[in-house]
Amino acid sequence: MEKPVITKKEVEMKIIYIRFRGAYLEFRKNALKMHKELVEFAQRNNLIIADITKILTIYHDNPFITTEKNLRTSMAMTVPLDSNYEEDGNICSMNISGKYAIIHCNLSRREYDEAWKYSYHEWLFKSKEKPRDSFPFEMYITEPPRNNKDKSLTDIYIPIE
Repeated sequence: MEKPVITKKEVEMKIIYIRFRGAYLEFRKNALKMHKELVEFAQRNNLIIADITKILTIYHDNPFITTEKNLRTSMAMTVPLDSNYEEDGNICSMNISGKYAIIHCNLSRREYDEAWKYSYHEWLFKSKEKPRDSFPFEMYITEPPRNNKDKSLTDIYIPIE
């Protein structure tokens, strides 16, 4: 993995999401189905803005503390802050705000775990920043890699004070 660039900024975004409970491997098996459901909802409600709408994976639990069967992970999509719609079926919405360290990475499918370890073990715990009680997430700047050779620009957002 190349050494990532790190920036810090205040974030304010609105998202729609589908929450999954279970092991990360099971989440990955269901991710395309959840993504399709999000996109269909967003299209019906005119929420997609070309080159602006982004896909996220939100990690609500610490896998070193929470058992695999209870891990909560959300497939999410940014929507305009002023958008109006009714939550429907599995689709929920929420706002994300606060200060984040953003670790900008260019990752292959096999490098995501290494990027997360770097984000917390190398950068956060050795920096002067203090973690904030909120959830981290990945934002896909380019489409996530579909095989072990391709790479994707992915930003890892770490909540900080």
